Amino acid sequence: MATAGLQYRYASIGRRVFSYVAEVFLLFAGVLLLQGILIVLRLNPLVQSVLSGSGLSRGVYHTWLLGTVDLPLIIYYTATLGSSAQATLMMRWLGLRLERVGGTAVGFRRALMRTVVMLIPFEVNHVFMVWANTPEGVPNRLSLQYAVVGILILAFVAATVLSPRRQSLHDRVAGTVVVSTKGT
Repeated sequence: MATAGLQYRYASIGRRVFSYVAEVFLLFAGVLLLQGILIVLRLNPLVQSVLSGSGLSRGVYHTWLLGTVDLPLIIYYTATLGSSAQATLMMRWLGLRLERVGGTAVGFRRALMRTVVMLIPFEVNHVFMVWANTPEGVPNRLSLQYAVVGILILAFVAATVLSPRRQSLHDRVAGTVVVSTKGT
């Protein structure tokens, strides 16, 4: 596949997995920093509900996760993958780039679609964390939670391994491929 006069190859699965895992650790640190700042500024609705004696509300907990985890991740992935670089910070460092199957730019709409599908396992995990717990926040279906989320992640990985273009489910839905701009 050639784009802008440069030769590209589909990115190796190992490089994609490394990029993704490293990015998750960086983003997790960013999420914890954001949540810590909101706690210091006393803008954490979970702390406020407990201090007020109203207890831990599932709706408040879900809103907290949505605002401090989901939304920042959606914005980050969509903005970086939809940009002219067409790569997250870790993808750029490893010489990976996201393109449409035909080799053209991804754009923000396609990047958003890919991101939403990519985050499905995380969203399913959040549903279990919020709605399958006791009112006190104690998990009561932990083995089911791990099984369902694990199966979803395996489906994404299996799709990548079995695809000639090394496309995961989110790549197939969005019509994208991850290519390598460096060696293997």
